[in-house]
Amino acid sequence: MAEPARGRVVSLGAHIIDILGRPVTHIPPGQGRLLLEEIRITAAGTAAGTSVDLAKLGAEVIAMGAVGDDLLADLLISLLAGYGVETGHLARKPGLRTSATMLPIRPNGERPALHMPGASSSLALEDIDLDTIASADVLHVGAPDVLGRFGGEPVRGVLRFARERGLITTVDVLSRGDAQTWDRLRPALRDVQYFLPNEDQLAGLTGTKDLDEAARMVLDLGPEAALVSRGEDGAALITAGRRVDLPAFPVNVVDTTGCGDAVTAGFITGLLRGWPIEDASWLAMAAASLVAGGLGSDAGIVNYAGTIDVLRTRAPAQVLDRLGPP
Repeated sequence: MAEPARGRVVSLGAHIIDILGRPVTHIPPGQGRLLLEEIRITAAGTAAGTSVDLAKLGAEVIAMGAVGDDLLADLLISLLAGYGVETGHLARKPGLRTSATMLPIRPNGERPALHMPGASSSLALEDIDLDTIASADVLHVGAPDVLGRFGGEPVRGVLRFARERGLITTVDVLSRGDAQTWDRLRPALRDVQYFLPNEDQLAGLTGTKDLDEAARMVLDLGPEAALVSRGEDGAALITAGRRVDLPAFPVNVVDTTGCGDAVTAGFITGLLRGWPIEDASWLAMAAASLVAGGLGSDAGIVNYAGTIDVLRTRAPAQVLDRLGPP
């Protein structure tokens, strides 16, 4: 597979600071103390986390979203910039705090979340630079379900603007999903090319645990494909005429935080290189396995070459044939 010049991605949506510690076996009672092996602070959320992974995989990334005017915003912007993400289009909201999450990571990699919503839901249409979006190859919208009023008609208009100008559009969600969220999201899906929820989110949105039926409900609205993350069961790529089940790559799981963001970043990276969507989905699985092996949404992935090395260990022969020799 030839590698053209890296693509340009606008990653718009939820920007969150994560504070993670592991391994948390229990919460000590009273004023008790539990010693941990590792504590990290990362740029996270379905826009910021995806931005970091995309930048590591070689894309030119522009972040758009809302953050507060606090020290957490300074830290978040510094973390993103450190990976080469352009942060000049992040809107700082006076008087608001930056969205943040504390994540006590269990020994098996599970991650209960203690979340403060913060400024993400204050994003407004006037914060969006449409000229910058028009100059991109991909518009990724991370978590329209937590963007407040912007997640309604404004996000639909931005997605429509992008599709009319030939951009690839991708969307994922952050919350578990329910009927009310589905009602708000459905109109926007008309201008979404690829929808990337996890299995629980898709079931919550559509009201059915039947994966094929839920995916059909999505595809009937307009997307060309749904790539549905399924945890230890891998992922399912579903189009109008086909379903491809991709197994999870073997990995010693440390923390599953950010695996969905890695799936999105790997998939977009494949698309930017002109790969068929099935091949791009395999790259998504390789990226997710790397993130699962470390603490935090920015763990594991080092660069494109290293992720391709992992892909070569598990991808089917037809993908490897198209990938070419090492």
